[in-house]
Parts: sequence; structure tokens; C-alpha cells
Amino acid sequence: MWINCCFNSFPKSVYYVCESHECIQGYILWSVRNGFRSNTIIELEQLGVHPVHAKQGIGRKLIVESFKLFKSHIAGLGLDVGAVMVTTSEGNYAEELYKSTLGVTRNGRIEEYGSGNELVLFKRIKL
Repeated sequence: MWINCCFNSFPKSVYYVCESHECIQGYILWSVRNGFRSNTIIELEQLGVHPVHAKQGIGRKLIVESFKLFKSHIAGLGLDVGAVMVTTSEGNYAEELYKSTLGVTRNGRIEEYGSGNELVLFKRIKL
């Protein structure tokens, strides 16, 4: 149900899929975070890689390639990307992946979010 709602929220949210030989290896969901403003904040909302394809660089490829595509999508709406953000569980190895691919840094921590603490990673983008 959640995926269906996000899929139907286009142009606010866009899914990108990595596939090979008609097999889905992973997906990523980018969303506009703060409304359609001239310098909008975009969020990497979800990233998933099939366990069979884990540790093969699929997540990194999805982030790097889809980030370019989503920025182009935003530009097509007449907007600029002013910042990028992503959240992740504290202690999740993905934090380093987000830092190395998007240049985000820790900007905050939400205590006791679900099963632990959630980190807010953020980067302002110079236009």
C-alpha cells in the first residue's frame, strides 16, 4: 500500500529501478521534501537492493545515477535543488554510502525513533 501511494504521488516522488536480464536488482525512491519551491529539498526516501545482489555496488549505482535523473526531473518542473537529505538508523552501514555518494553529513538525531535512533543526513547544494 505504501509503495502504491508513493508511486501515485508523481511528480512529487519518483521510483527508479535497476534491473538486469528482466530481474529487478534494486530500487530507489526520491521525493520532494518541502514542496515545489524554487530551491527545494529532495530526499532519498527509500533504497532497497535484493539480497542476492547485495555488496555488488547496486546501491551506489542507484544513488549516483538516479540522483542525476531526479535533479533533471526537478529542473523540468522549473525548480532547482537547494539541498538533499536522507535518514537512516544510527549504526547502519548505509550512512557511509550516503556520505560518500551524496556528500551529506550528520545534521541531527531523532531519539527512540522506531527500534532505535534515526540520523538526519543533509547537504545544502550551491547553485
